Amino acid sequence: MLTIGEFANTTGISVKALRHYDETKALVPFEVDAATGYRRYAESQVRDGALLQALRAAGVPLPTAARALRDGDVADVLRRHRVNVLQQRDAEDAAMTAADAVLAAFARPVVVEERRLGATPFVARVIPLPAALDAGADGAGRDGAVLTDEDANGEFGELYRRSVEAGLEPGPAFWTSLREAPGSAARAPELQMLLCWPVARNPETGDASWDDERILADELPPRTELVAVWRADGADLPDGSVHPAVVALFDALAQRGVALQSQEVRQRVVGEDESDFAVEVAVTLP
Repeated sequence: MLTIGEFANTTGISVKALRHYDETKALVPFEVDAATGYRRYAESQVRDGALLQALRAAGVPLPTAARALRDGDVADVLRRHRVNVLQQRDAEDAAMTAADAVLAAFARPVVVEERRLGATPFVARVIPLPAALDAGADGAGRDGAVLTDEDANGEFGELYRRSVEAGLEPGPAFWTSLREAPGSAARAPELQMLLCWPVARNPETGDASWDDERILADELPPRTELVAVWRADGADLPDGSVHPAVVALFDALAQRGVALQSQEVRQRVVGEDESDFAVEVAVTLP
């Protein structure tokens, strides 16, 4: 028989850990003296102690390690744990790479300026967003499905086609924006994504071809916008990251002491080359 100290020295498990293993039934002593409370371990328990120590050192959770000893599948448990650890390492490596890319993107200069613009009629595809968006989601389509760039391009194309057919003379500088759905509850406002295309004039009132709850015809009034412009120049911003132009825009608002009356942020991409384009983010100043 081995005292708890001898067993600790033999297996490399601390006395404190052995007491915890006893309390949690992970590794119970062979006997405990009723008078003194001293724990004693059988020589046959050294193997279990050594295996438990090895599993714990590898990061296997104690309940899982204890169950592996009882079930006799230590090798399988360690193999599954290794797979999980490697997957976690891959995820951490990817997160580190993404963080580096975000820092590099944030280091690029952002030009912030004010622009005075006249009234801007537009038509928009209205897309309801789910209550909580995943970090990597660009948006959501019908029934909460994720809206991909390809989906958005398709929607913009359809909106352009309809605008041309209706003689609305769509312009080149389309944009996207997020807004609270009109009439949504204050405590849990519903969000909408608008895919907006500027037009020379709105559809005529009563035009049945535009009588669709998914389509909005509206007008931005004459306004002064605060605009942040970020040029990519080959920089790659990971999906789901807060855009540097958005951060710079809100930094500028804070520096000016401006409290927005409307939280609608409009974003558009300028340029045709995927490696050379600029992102413009704008809000209307009060």
